[in-house]
Amino acid sequence: MKQKLFFILALTFLVTNLLFSQEKTITEYLQLYSQGKMNEVLTALPDLLVEYPNDPGVKLLLAVVSENAEKAVEIYKEIVQKFPESQWADDAYWRLLQYYAVKGDVDKAEYELNNFRKRYPTSEYLPPATDVVRTARSIANAKLKQIEDNLKKDETQQTQSQPSKKTTTEPKVEKTETKSGTVSYGLQVGVYSTMETAEAEKEKFLKKRLRTTIEEKMINGQKRYAVVIGNYSSKESAEAAKQIIQQQCECEPIIYEK
Repeated sequence: MKQKLFFILALTFLVTNLLFSQEKTITEYLQLYSQGKMNEVLTALPDLLVEYPNDPGVKLLLAVVSENAEKAVEIYKEIVQKFPESQWADDAYWRLLQYYAVKGDVDKAEYELNNFRKRYPTSEYLPPATDVVRTARSIANAKLKQIEDNLKKDETQQTQSQPSKKTTTEPKVEKTETKSGTVSYGLQVGVYSTMETAEAEKEKFLKKRLRTTIEEKMINGQKRYAVVIGNYSSKESAEAAKQIIQQQCECEPIIYEK
């Protein structure tokens, strides 16, 4: 009887150590992936898949390195549905939310974020997930605002292009011409002394899917490079978008006349 009990305890201890070692291995490979050491992860993955084909941690690792986003999403869903109590489930859910946010499916992202809060209220991934979805909504609202502004601009141009029946003389208007023929406005979020620095900042906003350009300007007789977001047809439109952009750049945007 004692030998049987000893065997059970030893087996339990062995299984626990194996599981702990396995979880540690997955964590280490995820860290390697985050450090850009993709080749090391890809080299180890085939052996892990053979040894632990149904392990949620190995499945997560497979999805993370997959170049097929749709395939990765299916694996994340499988982990969440089949292994909801796994330590990797909230990680998979968090990556699902990132996919929906980047794809621009904001309604889906917000819906899944609510589910995420209910299922994993203490997850370390909940704060960044909330930020990502909120940012996605802000970007979507900014895009919608831009579309509305463009529609209003088109309607105004069409109205102005129609001949007036009341008079044959053209109304006197203020001069608003620039190199492009019309005045437009953007939101300046930074001014830099080199083009390289300005380009680096521009890329940050392009990754957030914000329309961003670099405008040259002279300050105290020296050429500077302004990073400008948006292309608004009026100061009012630029002012309305200012609060949204302010959240994205964590700065105080300045209205810039192009």
